[in-house]
Amino acid sequence: MLQTPSKTTQTLLSPRIPRDNEHERYHPELEEELKECLFCLQRNAMMFDLEVDSDLIEQRIYERQALLCRYRYLLARARELGLHTILKKYQPLG
Repeated sequence: MLQTPSKTTQTLLSPRIPRDNEHERYHPELEEELKECLFCLQRNAMMFDLEVDSDLIEQRIYERQALLCRYRYLLARARELGLHTILKKYQPLG
């Protein structure tokens, strides 16, 4: 004889148990932009070390500041969306 579950029984699919639905909020384009931004920051640092002209050195400094602003924006966007996996993967730069 089968027993029917009581109304107080909680299952894995119970709406009372909070589920992490990060995979539903995941934005691959956001992660791709973060990767690209980090690549540009690395390239900027490499090119900064090679520059000899003072105007180009200044340009690299401003470019770095712009890239850091973009990086912070993308991390804030990931934080806003609750994408903890991305936040762990792309730790803030020092």
